[in-house]
Amino acid sequence: MTNNNVHIQKRKRLLFFAICGIIPLLLVFLWLIIAAILAPGYTGSIYISPISVGFYAMIQNFVFVVLGLLTIGLAIGLQIGLSSPKNRLLKIGVWSVIIFSLGILFAGLLPLAGVVPENYIVRVPYNLLSAIAFAVTFGAYIAAQLLIGKGLKNENSVIWSKYSKYSFRSGLLYIILIILLILTILFDIYPGGSQRVFFMVSWVWILVTGIKLYLISTNQKPIMKRWI
Repeated sequence: MTNNNVHIQKRKRLLFFAICGIIPLLLVFLWLIIAAILAPGYTGSIYISPISVGFYAMIQNFVFVVLGLLTIGLAIGLQIGLSSPKNRLLKIGVWSVIIFSLGILFAGLLPLAGVVPENYIVRVPYNLLSAIAFAVTFGAYIAAQLLIGKGLKNENSVIWSKYSKYSFRSGLLYIILIILLILTILFDIYPGGSQRVFFMVSWVWILVTGIKLYLISTNQKPIMKRWI
């Protein structure tokens, strides 16, 4: 196989994994609309978690599994598309994306497999488990944005320079978003609505990263010049 063919195959793989990053936000938006329609008496005070029980539980769990798998695909795309994947910060950043994706994946996979609180042999407070899972999953997500942003800053790459600033700032803003989410839950200020906004915004960085990889794979100039 010639170098040109190898380059073409690499671009095709990158294009596939880029699409994996573009789909999640659209899927989340569609899921939240369906959940709002299916949830009886839906208001902004209804948490997301009650939708994961009952007849429609499989829909949410399936969505989580798909989101997790798609995000793993994006992480593979980052490994292919980053200018210097052996950079330590970038390498840890990519692994952080994988940890985030596994957290989302198991959030849907475990209930589908019948692993629910009432089935635990050794009972552990469910709220504590949820808090730990949330901290690890979204902590990894913040780390991914900050590390990849910082790692790309040290790279002399015109392709990733603006994205580097976007990624780092996105990580900082995401910390503020989590604090606001916690406050809305503690003070019971439309916690369900806040959860939905938080979960949807969580996929914006994934979307922007997917678009960036797509532009690289198709060798196009960035559409959102200020961001990527």
